[in-house]
Amino acid sequence: MSRSPAAFRSITFAAWRDAPPRKGGAAARHYVTLAELLVRLGGFGLGLTWKVQIHDIPTSEVEKASAGAGIGTLQLLARVAPDRQFIDGDFAGYEGDELRVVLREFDSTSWDLCTDDDAVLAEFSRQYPDAAPTPEDVLQEIPWPTDLRELRPDAPA
Repeated sequence: MSRSPAAFRSITFAAWRDAPPRKGGAAARHYVTLAELLVRLGGFGLGLTWKVQIHDIPTSEVEKASAGAGIGTLQLLARVAPDRQFIDGDFAGYEGDELRVVLREFDSTSWDLCTDDDAVLAEFSRQYPDAAPTPEDVLQEIPWPTDLRELRPDAPA
């Protein structure tokens, strides 16, 4: 049985963060990358299969790699440099055929984390204290089928 997108909750947090000052230097800004978020998912994200849509780069290498059956978390991490910044992108993580999490990068200014897992929401809210509930209309814009079989025409019903 597939999860309903209505069961998903979402938080939004700033993509640019103040980093602690370096020894003898000024405070720096830090961009929260996809790689950082994938690592923060920890064990929850390790077994997921990802489908990717990058809106600012026509058919990016990462998007091509996720075509078909999708790409595993470790393979996705290997393809995105730790400092790789996209402008707009949607990264959908599936467990089996069911959508479990969507990471949405918006205009290089913010990230949305959409999931039905309370522990993941709590951990990200702890890591990113500025996180606030995402407006309901954003949840209606999730561009991914909740059932991965909808993306694969050869999959059994």
